Formats: sequence, structure tokens, C-alpha cells
Amino acid sequence: QAERYIFLEYYILAEGKLWDRLFEVLRERSAAGVEIKIIFDDFGNITRLSDAMLQRIQDAGIEVQVFNPVHKYVNRIYFNYRDHRKIAAIDGQFAYTGGLNIADEYANIIERFGHWKDSAILLRGEAVWSMTVMFLSMWDYCSGWEEDFDLFRPESMPRLPGSGWVQPYTDTPLDHEKVGQAVYLNMISRARDYIYITTPYLAIEDSMLKALCIAADGGVDVRLMMPAVPDKKIVYMVAETYFGELMRHGVKIYRYRPGFLHAKSVMVDREVALVGTTNMDYRSFQLHHECAVLLYDMSAVEDLFEDMDHIMAESIQVTMGEWKKRSWPRRVLETVLKLFAIWM
Repeated sequence: QAERYIFLEYYILAEGKLWDRLFEVLRERSAAGVEIKIIFDDFGNITRLSDAMLQRIQDAGIEVQVFNPVHKYVNRIYFNYRDHRKIAAIDGQFAYTGGLNIADEYANIIERFGHWKDSAILLRGEAVWSMTVMFLSMWDYCSGWEEDFDLFRPESMPRLPGSGWVQPYTDTPLDHEKVGQAVYLNMISRARDYIYITTPYLAIEDSMLKALCIAADGGVDVRLMMPAVPDKKIVYMVAETYFGELMRHGVKIYRYRPGFLHAKSVMVDREVALVGTTNMDYRSFQLHHECAVLLYDMSAVEDLFEDMDHIMAESIQVTMGEWKKRSWPRRVLETVLKLFAIWM
């Protein structure tokens, strides 16, 4: 239904049934005069988006920018700076973000690691403009061209009814401020009753580990939900090295039995919540461009709480006894791998 513009920014934009359906809509809207811009990360799309498809996209009148082309930065530190954000902004009226990329496994059209469980959020009202500006800022960065943002500002941004607030934010490695990590630490430190977290990966600094342990020691019900079917087994082995310390302090850890839990979300005291693209690992906190939406006193917080309850109902809790039964070779390998966690 877009009338003016469609902006899409994704780490992965892969060919398949989902993309075929989306491309038909984009091609029709482009033919109707809607301005369409797409940003995708080059590393995230190696082998997943062909040159032929890229040409078809451009032939349809759709503008494309490729973030950080791999061939330009071989053997350079900039190779590790990736655009991990997921943004869809339409007409300044609707915006989406969350863990979902454009690929068939995210919609369970195909099965890669069991059932794929993810989360995303739909924004309307004033918060949409924040997401639109995030996209346009990245577009300027990739293209080297400064767009006039006011050309894309909607004539009206109505305030929707509700007592709470919504705060989209972005995180970039270029300013050396760990915004995403700071938000996580702030939410954890302010919890009074409980903290629920979903993340597919776990490779954290001591500050984050201590924050979770201190919260649990203080009587907060801390629950960490992760996949039972990992997509990267070596990375998951690194995550398990943290389990013992966390469980000793009372943190409850759950494995999502149906498959791969890719959602990146935090819920605190049924008041504050976060849904975004940030994993709990070094790459997301230090090397990737990320984005998220912080919510306070909104109905969506309760929706997220219910969703997390469903995740736990389909999960199995990790026990200290189970964790200690890991073989000695596995423990040694995990310890060695942890030294390289920042690069995983």
C-alpha cells in the first residue's frame, strides 16, 4: 500500500520464495512511482543474492547500496564492521525492526535448524520517523550523497493513544560508544523482580556477566533463553562456558527445544522491554551496526512477556548437573575457543 517510498535495510536479503513474493510487490510499487531504496550487507549475502538478481532489482527502478563490500576490505579491520540492522520504513507511517532477515528460514518456509523462532516489532506514529532517519543516515554513509531528509518527512505524525513511550535507537562501532551494551546493562541493573532475555548467542564481557549475577544474587528472577538447535556449534560451545557461573548465582537458563531461537529481546518487570537486532556477543556490542526499540509502559511489553512465557513452556531448563557432565575434551575446546570469542 506504499504511496511515497519504501526503505529496506537488512543484513541478509536472500533469494527464495519469501524474496520472490516481496520482489513482486516492490516491482509493482516501483512501476507505480514509489521510490524504493535497499541496503544490504555484502558479507551477509555472500552466495545468497546473485549478481543476476541484483541486476533485476536495479532494472525494476529500485536503488541499491551494498554495505562494506568484502572485496574492498580484505585483510583490513573494517572487514569486521557489518550492517546487522533490520529496518523496513514505509511512507513515514510504518516501520519494522527485530531479528528477522529476508530469507526463507526466517519464515519457516524451509527448515535449517529446526523451527525458527524470532521476534520483530511494528511501529506507527512519531517513532517511525526515527527509524526512517536511521535508514537515510546509513544510505548517505554508503552512497556518499547527502539526502534532504525533509523530503521524506510525512505531513503528519499523529500521536497514538497510550501512556508510555517508545524510543528507537541505533548503535555504531564508528563512535566507540557501546550504546547497545549500555542499554542492556542499564535495564539489568534497574530490575526489581525479574529479567527475561532471549538471545541466540552469548559471548559477553565481565561487566555484563557480573550484572546478571548481581541481579540474581539480589533476588531478581533472571531467565536466559537460548536455542537448543544452534546454527553455529562452535559459537554455542563458547556460550556454554558462561553457564556454570550464571547458574551458580541463580540465573535460570533455558534451551528452546523446537529449534533455533533467533529473537533478541529483553523484558524487565513487565514495564520495560527491548526488541531489536543486537545479540549478546562481542560482535553486536562492538563491531556491528545495530538497532532496537526500547518500550516503557506499552501494551507491547505485555505481548512480549506472554511470548517469552510460550518460549519457556517449549524449552528445557539447563541444570548444573547436566552442565558438569560435559566431557573433558569438550571443556578444553570450549576454553580455547573462548579466547577467540570476539572474532566469532
